[in-house]
Amino acid sequence: MRSALLALVLSLSSLPAAAQPEVFFGPNREAPNLKEEDFDRRFLRSGFYQALSRGTNDANCARLLGGMLTLLGETAPLLHKRDENFYLDPLLVQALNTQLSTPRFQANAYLVAMVRRVLIDRKLPESWFQTASTLGPLVLTIDVGKLRFLAEGLQPIDSFFLTLPTLRERYDIEVRRATATAARSAEKMFRENYLDRQVAFGDLRLVDVTVEQPKKPKKRKGQPEEEAPPPTAVARLLWYPPDPNAGKIDPFSKYKPLEVRITAKLAAQQYLDLSRIPKGTRLMVRGRFWSFAKGVDELELRDALIFQDRDWSQGNLLVDPASVAQCPVAINDLMGAAPTQAGAFGQPRR
Repeated sequence: MRSALLALVLSLSSLPAAAQPEVFFGPNREAPNLKEEDFDRRFLRSGFYQALSRGTNDANCARLLGGMLTLLGETAPLLHKRDENFYLDPLLVQALNTQLSTPRFQANAYLVAMVRRVLIDRKLPESWFQTASTLGPLVLTIDVGKLRFLAEGLQPIDSFFLTLPTLRERYDIEVRRATATAARSAEKMFRENYLDRQVAFGDLRLVDVTVEQPKKPKKRKGQPEEEAPPPTAVARLLWYPPDPNAGKIDPFSKYKPLEVRITAKLAAQQYLDLSRIPKGTRLMVRGRFWSFAKGVDELELRDALIFQDRDWSQGNLLVDPASVAQCPVAINDLMGAAPTQAGAFGQPRR
């Protein structure tokens, strides 16, 4: 097992102001090519893998599988090309360690094995998706749309490091604060470094979704008239930077919340029924970063996909740890052996 994959939550807070784009994207634009290792082969022989692939009639195991598939779905839109690391919301990492892990079941190792299997196969196994679809109506935390997206083939973004706040910070550092010797080319270099990247931005609010008819191409002399492009669905979203005065009482403050506007021209196939999503819903958009204006206060993404972006601070109960403890497949067979656990009054647990 690669130690890099154990870093479930990464932060950019330690990056220096002079960090180069390679820090965000890595040395190349190709996704790492993972090779199957002994750790992965042990996972294929584990009881947990068999339950993932075949489903289960055990209610306790169904809750465990539902919780793990929930976490896998939340990683799906942010799997990236930079390296083998993956991102999981810190509150979900907490749930992974407190709700899904027991003394005899290291849930974090099994989640790493699940992500590795997806990266090796370049897609979510079809049998896992069938299990998720079956459990979805019972385990309401599973985002079946995100797992369907993963089942149709791995489509990594360039880097989950490049969040919207980070992008705006980089513009401030690299363009607004550029020295006189670099100022003339700073904007051009920024566009060359960050545009035309596959990105994913979360914590957005939906303003509206409309259907727009692209302009018909002008007819060229001596050329046949071209057909008008098909209508395109366009989502308009807002992102609000954190209020610097949050938690302060200042009756004389004139702070006006800033709005960052995102226009997302949507791909034809979506994994979320946008017709049923009300305005103001918190969403994530991923797509090709096409253009920006007004110092990254306005952005356009193309071939974009829209996903739910749940606020896990409002509650992140995935499973009762007692259910995990009673699931027969929740044992550390992935690590080679299941240790004997002490039962009541110090007696061995069978």
